[in-house]
Amino acid sequence: MDTIDRGAICEELRRSRVTFRRLVEDASREDLARRTEGTRWTNRQLLFHMLLGYLIMPPLFVLARAFARLPARPSRVFARLLNATTGPFNWINYLGSCAGAAIFPPRRMTAKLDRLTLAMERRLRAQTAVQLRSGMH
Repeated sequence: MDTIDRGAICEELRRSRVTFRRLVEDASREDLARRTEGTRWTNRQLLFHMLLGYLIMPPLFVLARAFARLPARPSRVFARLLNATTGPFNWINYLGSCAGAAIFPPRRMTAKLDRLTLAMERRLRAQTAVQLRSGMH
């Protein structure tokens, strides 16, 4: 039985597209350059950071699919390795978001998010229930 609500996930992806687009289109240059509250980022950098979460999804899908085919031990070891590198990852994440915001104009960010989330919806619809239940530690 398929217990994953594909429709709800697709609706959430659609809402993400709409909300992200609204945030980008409603922001002036000054708004985008303004520092956020509670982070070191500007609003533009924070928007790119939001996009970055979607940009890393396709490689993560491949990684999860590969680990799903392996015994549990390699997945657990890899999960521990990821947990151990949280500090360096946070720095790379911060610097990557700063660099990405400098390279990606806001309109390009919305177009990229649209393409990514629509591709995720297509991928979700194509997966079998068994594939959706598989994963990694």
